[in-house]
Amino acid sequence: MFDRIPHPHRRLTVVCVALIMILIASPAVSEDRTGGEIRAGLGAVPVQTLFELFTDITLATLSIGTIEPSTESENTTLFVEYVKPLGAKSRLITHFNYTSYEKQYVIRSSGQIAGDVTDDFYTFMLGVKHYYVKTSSFGVYIDLMGGVSLLRSTTNIDELETDNAYLFAFQVTPLGLRIGGATAVDLAVGLGYKGIVTLGLGYEF
Repeated sequence: MFDRIPHPHRRLTVVCVALIMILIASPAVSEDRTGGEIRAGLGAVPVQTLFELFTDITLATLSIGTIEPSTESENTTLFVEYVKPLGAKSRLITHFNYTSYEKQYVIRSSGQIAGDVTDDFYTFMLGVKHYYVKTSSFGVYIDLMGGVSLLRSTTNIDELETDNAYLFAFQVTPLGLRIGGATAVDLAVGLGYKGIVTLGLGYEF
């Protein structure tokens, strides 16, 4: 589906989908909330950054040190989640996120442009969340997720190939905070494909 969307518009598409999901859920909100939730947000410094370092090492090896990275841009990880109650304090999480990296490489000896690499990561995970503390307006939780990430790598550099790869994806969040009522801000720290620090907006129904 995302193959047909021009690259500059993909992040906007994910945000729009997230907003539509939240708007659909909104009419169902009442004072007696079930614990189900739709959430959208941003993540910073996901482990996908390590794959970009691996790309640099691979290209340097294949080119015998003649090509090096010149410029790099990293797009913020965008995610959407659906959270389903499993009990008073436990939740089942369905998660999707998208992030991309764009790099330009140059020939070391001359400074001429060797080419570009664009890596797009589409990540789907399932997981479990458990609240240490859960009230109508505040929560402290831990969560663990696992799944798969599709890496679509495109390049015009001869030493590299345009290719797809499926990677094991995970996210471990030892500390998360949910602040608010039906509409709440979510702030968490962890490690994985979602990011070290994440910030989201959720709607509980």
